[in-house]
Amino acid sequence: MSECVIFNKYIFIYIYICLLHFVANEEEKLLIRYNGGEKEWAFTLDLNIEGGLELYNRLKENKKIELTFEYNPFVLILQYNDTFPPLIKTSSIRTEAFEIGDIMTSLDYFAILVIKIGNPYYQKIGHLIQTERSSIDELNTLSKNSKSGLNLEFVFEADEVEKPDTTKIAEINKKIIIIVIIGLSILIILFIIKFIV
Repeated sequence: MSECVIFNKYIFIYIYICLLHFVANEEEKLLIRYNGGEKEWAFTLDLNIEGGLELYNRLKENKKIELTFEYNPFVLILQYNDTFPPLIKTSSIRTEAFEIGDIMTSLDYFAILVIKIGNPYYQKIGHLIQTERSSIDELNTLSKNSKSGLNLEFVFEADEVEKPDTTKIAEINKKIIIIVIIGLSILIILFIIKFIV
């Protein structure tokens, strides 16, 4: 009887190990940094839009893109050049309302909206995430105070985090159920044998 209990103890230890089986995945962050990280803004990109997907792919490939924006009364603006070509190939301007913090593109310019205006002739490809630590007002103030243009780094970061892989967990759950059934079957057989003898 004690052998049976010891055997089942090992089965349950194996099941416990299987339940704690995790695999490493990556958590991606898109950031805009000023002055080596003195100020930092997170942002999102719409990957269903040509310009958003193109910027995402460039950032993923290069990890960091340094750009110098000019300030005009409403937006930080960058004219495309040889080092940073257009994000879109055809003009597909949207007529939706734009919000402060929107990241926009056209055939000629890449821009970040820092003051609310009507509908500029741009395509919205993303948006800054405003937090207590990094507000869009700070970006606007930095822009006004920079005489020779505002240098910003667009950064792609991927941190490894422990997340369960759902496909592997489903497979493990099947194995656990089979092991439990086999273990209980052996236990029942041993009980029957013990009472017969």
